[in-house]
Amino acid sequence: MNRILLVDLSERELKARRALESQAQRLKNLSERRDGAGLTPDQEADLERFVELLDSDSPVDEFYQVVASTYTQRSWQQMLESDEGEGDYILKHGLFGSQRGVPTPSALGEKEQEIAGICGLLQLDNIVDAKRTNFRRKVAEAQGEYRENRELFDAVFARLNGKFVVRLQSQIDKMQVGAEIIGCIRPDQSISSRSKRGTKNGPSTEGLIPASGDLVNAISARSAAAVVRRLAEDRVSANDPWLNSRIDNGFDLQTGVVGGAPASAIEIMLPDLEESVDVEIVKENLHAMQAHYFAFMLEEMRLFQVVEKIVDLFRQGLLPLGRGKAGDYLYKYYKTASTRITESERRDIYVRAFGAPGGDPEANLPNREFNELFLRFVSAVSNFSRQNTIEKLLRNSLPMAVSQEQVRKSARDLAANLSLHGYGIAYFAATELQSTILEFRDVLSDPEVKGAFGARDMWQVIDQVNVNYFGGAKNTQRFRTQARAGAIIIRWLANNHERLTGRYGTDVLSVASLNDPALRGFGSDQPTVTPSDWDLVQSCEQWLAVGGVQDTSIEQYSQPIESPVMTSRPIDIPPAARDVLSAAGISLPGM
Repeated sequence: MNRILLVDLSERELKARRALESQAQRLKNLSERRDGAGLTPDQEADLERFVELLDSDSPVDEFYQVVASTYTQRSWQQMLESDEGEGDYILKHGLFGSQRGVPTPSALGEKEQEIAGICGLLQLDNIVDAKRTNFRRKVAEAQGEYRENRELFDAVFARLNGKFVVRLQSQIDKMQVGAEIIGCIRPDQSISSRSKRGTKNGPSTEGLIPASGDLVNAISARSAAAVVRRLAEDRVSANDPWLNSRIDNGFDLQTGVVGGAPASAIEIMLPDLEESVDVEIVKENLHAMQAHYFAFMLEEMRLFQVVEKIVDLFRQGLLPLGRGKAGDYLYKYYKTASTRITESERRDIYVRAFGAPGGDPEANLPNREFNELFLRFVSAVSNFSRQNTIEKLLRNSLPMAVSQEQVRKSARDLAANLSLHGYGIAYFAATELQSTILEFRDVLSDPEVKGAFGARDMWQVIDQVNVNYFGGAKNTQRFRTQARAGAIIIRWLANNHERLTGRYGTDVLSVASLNDPALRGFGSDQPTVTPSDWDLVQSCEQWLAVGGVQDTSIEQYSQPIESPVMTSRPIDIPPAARDVLSAAGISLPGM
């Protein structure tokens, strides 16, 4: 018998593996950097874990893992190590345990089919985020629906089994399943060991089960669940004499095969326009913008210019430094001047990222909306938090002036704006700026440098140089507070971009974590990397406080406005249109 391949679950597994490969490759690139920065111990552990997961046939899709562990009432790790049958539910590339046997049974096992049915129902309702707080409860609800219609599920799976017999290679070509499925039954070794089999003429497929030419019965658990739900809504029983015809008709309507069906037979199922929201907000772009904002604030306090001046004093022999780390760094900094990002280049990045003055607007695409969008989001979060606190104290039931959805909208507008302007060189320049800032911190904190300027810390060094050589002190307290607060705010947007869609009805900010003092203690140890909701609120309040933003302005900016027009990525203007605009005297940024 042909093996049953659950194509929708195998496709989910393939996408999860590709996402994991991307994370692993990013860490590998960091570990191979020539500057010797290397990986942190946590990053090394993550990379080792990613490589191990990708070399195994066990599923990495968290959606399936949580569904299977909830069904068996055992943790995923216990299932992997179990000798009591749970191992049969370890779905390998869309193949259940029974379908990996030789000979292969003609149908799924009873419990395997139930798990597949639960997965299908959850996908049908678009409940696929395993990190959702009530996800396990939704799994239990789907299990209840399955058992209520178990006989219909039996009939539908039996009818669909064998309806679509295809070659395995065709599903690999359509990216419905990964090529890793080849040989996952025999020899059932690690994926890397299977890929190394072969000769000088190429990889060998001899003896691999399944092979690329094998026939499989392709079944979609989601489609099966949709057919069952339609039959149940039409009150069709499993004893209906026309059941097979009703199943075929329901399947054809579900998959769009029936083109001339009457209007009354077509179910209205509008597409979820938020399904591809990740295209609009790219997490890595926000990571880059976080580093650029941090550097921009330090630029405003003249950190880079201060270090340049110290190097110049060192070169002229006006800085009394002996042999040590500080002298070594300043000498290296002087010798490698031609390889660093210059101030004009940094200013060009800032004008593109935040619309900051100082860059060349003719050669860049200025981000003119950033300041207003940032202030609106910070004000909305601050106002929302204050209202929750006041509401708790007064115990009133008045509607809040700022709702969760208003906060969500302002957050999404800002995140989409930052993502749009974070394309191109932004991420690569951010990594260099990050390394440079860490080096500046170390050299300005060096005892010899502090002693030379009579300072107690690096901030006093900056103040001394600003006063003596740049015409006056800068408000270092303000800029360093806004640098840290702004970095936390942008990182929160990056880490929580999925919550900004509101597809699952979840709150964008946890009211409990804002009001419960006990929960505030669970703030992140690294707020610039993994900020909590409480860290976000505190950062917004700090940013507004040091910026001198009045309460009336906060109230005004927290109110919603129409979202600005933004694309999901930069759009190049065709040469013909560019020439017409240039002839009309309208200059455009270089692309």
